[in-house]
Amino acid sequence: MKSAAITGILGQDGTYLARWLVHQGYEVHGLIRLPLDREQARVQRRFTSEEQKQLRFHTGSLEDPFSLLRLLKEAKPAEVYHLAGVSDSRQSFIVPEQTVNSITTGTLRLLEAARAHGCDLRIFLASSCEIFGVPPHSPQDENTPRNPVTPYGIAKVAADSFARLHREQHGQFISTGILYNHESPLRPANYLSRRVSQAVAAIKRGQTSKLELADLSAERDWSDARDFVRGYWQALQADRPGDYVFASGAKRKVEDFVACAFRAAGLDHRNHVNVTPRTGDAPQVTAGLCGNPRRAEKELGWKREWEFADMVADLVAAEMEERPELARANPLPERRRAAVKK
Repeated sequence: MKSAAITGILGQDGTYLARWLVHQGYEVHGLIRLPLDREQARVQRRFTSEEQKQLRFHTGSLEDPFSLLRLLKEAKPAEVYHLAGVSDSRQSFIVPEQTVNSITTGTLRLLEAARAHGCDLRIFLASSCEIFGVPPHSPQDENTPRNPVTPYGIAKVAADSFARLHREQHGQFISTGILYNHESPLRPANYLSRRVSQAVAAIKRGQTSKLELADLSAERDWSDARDFVRGYWQALQADRPGDYVFASGAKRKVEDFVACAFRAAGLDHRNHVNVTPRTGDAPQVTAGLCGNPRRAEKELGWKREWEFADMVADLVAAEMEERPELARANPLPERRRAAVKK
């Protein structure tokens, strides 16, 4: 049985990827910070009892290089998917040192552990479109100049640079995914997509009547996380390592997302959304980001199963149905074109 290791296995992408790999016949090893008995409830909420038979969990962290070596020694993986690390670019302004330690130094420790382990590992690193900062052109591709404007983006550029160094100087098979916004019903409540879908469900039930948002004009390139994780796997099945943009190639405003979510529930967002002034000094999310996924599509055969409207409708349906976490964590595209009960 083929073996794979995932850092960040209990996050959104890690959960979908782990279940996808299990469906492909893998034994999956996950790195978790806490002992398994303290994470067992979350594991049971996200994985079926049958899937858990092919899962192995290892306690450790990116701050502890010995735990990374131990993971590789015990798991003997053919593939490693590095998804862990600080994921909030706005928070990175508050804790820049923690961001660099988590993303940059953590990635370097993993790459060095893989090199010291000496096995023929294939490694996938999750990067971010924020490496482009304020991009000179749109859409961006793998050759677009890096010009990050957040500590998070800077840390990702440095991690990507170490990946390229290890690939070129040490001959390691390391592929990098430049990831644009990707959503799912597993998003935490502090993310825009979950906040909107929860509000739509509450308004539909008559529990509230308004949703307050600060900016409807901001633009994103949205895709579905369930599509992305298949791309991660495809990147490690290729003949050669490389860098790949994973994106939809379409730039949409927050208002487009909001309108689509309300429309899925048979509502008009204009009757329920209040635009309020921003408060505090929170930095704005970088504008102008839109990715060109052509290389991933051509070289990997990657394609998106979830169209934008279907994805948004499914987010709303998950809230309307009060869908349990196990169903939310299903990586397969069988719930496409979800119909929200009117």
